[in-house]
Amino acid sequence: MPYAGISRRDALRTAACIAGSALLPVAVGAGPANPMPLKLGLQSYTLRDRTFAKMLQAMHKDLKLHYVELYMSHLFPSSAPPILESAREQLASADVKAISFGVVGFTNDHDANRKLFEFAKTMGMTNISADPNPDSFESLDKLVDEYNITVAIHDHGPGHRYGKISQIWEAVKDHNPKIGLCNDTGHFIRAGQDPLEACEKFKDRLYAVHLKDFKPKGNDWEDCVLGDGKLKLDSILQWLLAHHFTGGAFIEYEGPDPLGITLECIKRSQTAFSR
Repeated sequence: MPYAGISRRDALRTAACIAGSALLPVAVGAGPANPMPLKLGLQSYTLRDRTFAKMLQAMHKDLKLHYVELYMSHLFPSSAPPILESAREQLASADVKAISFGVVGFTNDHDANRKLFEFAKTMGMTNISADPNPDSFESLDKLVDEYNITVAIHDHGPGHRYGKISQIWEAVKDHNPKIGLCNDTGHFIRAGQDPLEACEKFKDRLYAVHLKDFKPKGNDWEDCVLGDGKLKLDSILQWLLAHHFTGGAFIEYEGPDPLGITLECIKRSQTAFSR
């Protein structure tokens, strides 16, 4: 498949040129009185080491997750209709709903942008996580209403044009409210930003969350289990529950042993729900 075996950052740059848990009934002892369920799922980039079918098999049999934000190495937007139909059948068989796609680039090419929305509509998705060019917003303002599909700008770490909370807010504040934030908690941490502050700032425009954690390693950062690094996992999950977040909270891990680490991340999340 296109982009398989290359880094997400490299794939994102390439994509810009061509305009992946169950629904947990949570009983929270110290949380809100009537907490809403949370769509805990997977960003499929986590299992980029396997095919679409093997990724779904792991979600169904091992992880027991039912929501996914698909990454393009697992399903490419320009795939032929029979491939998309087969993908829908495989998702249904695995009891997994693809509710989001990303991270993709958008440009000022309205027709190319529309094709991504058509793809999302065909797959039954409600959100596209994106790194849109600044000149794409006029097009996106129209498409998010036409398709009733949100666009969530993904922060991508220090030095990125959308690396800081303020940069993303300035980009979206004068545009359609269906254009908002995909809160990648790990990349905000790398950029010296507070993921919880991002939730607050975008509380009315928060459409996806990538649950990711990093811990310092020398002058760099290392991927780790949720809660072992700088991420305040309990605070983030309790905020999402308290604010009745209806988007996907997708676990994402970029390091080795993705299946084992994801299982531990699920366990940590379930423990946080019970507090």
